[in-house]
Amino acid sequence: MGIRRLSLVVAVLALLAAACGAQEEPSSPAGGSEAAATDAGGSEAAGGEDGATASLECQAVDVIIPYSPGGGSDQQVRRLQSALEDATGTRLNITYQEGGDGSVGWNALANAAPDGCTISNVVLPNISNLSLTAGEEVGFNAEDFEYIAFTEYSPNIIGVGKDSEYQTIEDFINAAKENPGKLSIAGVGSNGELLVNEVLTATDMEITYVPVSGGVGDIIPQVAGGHVDAAISGFSLLDGEQLIPIALSGTELHEDFPDVPTFEEAGYPGVNLVTTWGFILPPETPQEIVEAWNAAVQKALQDEKVQEAYAETSFIVLEQDAAEARSYFEEQHEATKTTLGQ
Repeated sequence: MGIRRLSLVVAVLALLAAACGAQEEPSSPAGGSEAAATDAGGSEAAGGEDGATASLECQAVDVIIPYSPGGGSDQQVRRLQSALEDATGTRLNITYQEGGDGSVGWNALANAAPDGCTISNVVLPNISNLSLTAGEEVGFNAEDFEYIAFTEYSPNIIGVGKDSEYQTIEDFINAAKENPGKLSIAGVGSNGELLVNEVLTATDMEITYVPVSGGVGDIIPQVAGGHVDAAISGFSLLDGEQLIPIALSGTELHEDFPDVPTFEEAGYPGVNLVTTWGFILPPETPQEIVEAWNAAVQKALQDEKVQEAYAETSFIVLEQDAAEARSYFEEQHEATKTTLGQ
């Protein structure tokens, strides 16, 4: 098979972006300033002011998903896969490299060639939490990756089975306080523990945490089957409609869940972290490749089928240029530090 070229004339995209004008910015994720939104095409020309073409050569692109099939990361990549293949003109090979709360996949990316032919899904605060708590032992530094773009985020939710006896956050908290340590809640590895500790600090509950390294796809059946009382993560917990939310992180109600309170509204302020999905490249990837990938992602986000897919979810869609993606990471990284007490 001949080598295909991913060739994006970013100067043209920049002109299109200018013609379209600025879109409305999404609500600010907790822990940082507002995530700036941009039109498709995002950043300035990767090829510079002379309008040169930014390109890279790949027989195919390997896309690492560091969690198990069916979870939030898998859902994000699959929503965008076809449109990204159209935008790049090449095939995307999806590989699941799960384990170590995501560290196996992100280490694989850290050791990949910085040529634009290997990218990875990334999740915040997961990657920050791993990097901040494990240090050098985790094998990578979250700050060293090149951030292409974040595409969506959601509040974190407490999700329970549809037939659960705990149909409100008050039910859950009261039962936990009456039976310290008896109720259980699942989350994605050490990141889930971070989110649970934020809830425990705010509510003064005692519950048993059940870490699941593989991701949300492995958590949902545990909760739906009654093996675990609840779970905590983003809206990907609602995939398949087996779980329902009983509380949201952050300070603002979500229009799709008008009857589901935030922890603050329920009287427990301080639960503010959100979960965000995006794409990253290996450390030291040339900036023109980062810009080219960002342009491809922004083009994919404008695809009609992609927009229809997002319309069926409750995720808040982000449109960022590469500089905004880096700033977003830094803001959320600092928010994670604060939650960890660092």
